[in-house]
Amino acid sequence: MMNITYGMTEEVYALGTERRVSYGIAAYADAEEDGTATIVASVHDVTADKQALVELVELCNRLELSLIHLNDVVEDFLVG
Repeated sequence: MMNITYGMTEEVYALGTERRVSYGIAAYADAEEDGTATIVASVHDVTADKQALVELVELCNRLELSLIHLNDVVEDFLVG
């Protein structure tokens, strides 16, 4: 069974001279065991609220969220 660790991604989106920063969530497989950072799933452009996403990532890691629930958690986050 794969051990999943969640992390935050940061991306800059540009359209003409307008720029915005958005944060997403990435799932890393066995990151602590083998020292790699292989992304096995990610959801981009979730929110511009960095602190809210930091808290979501911490919650996912604390509760050891199964990878199959990542999209549902992000959807609930966006609706909530």
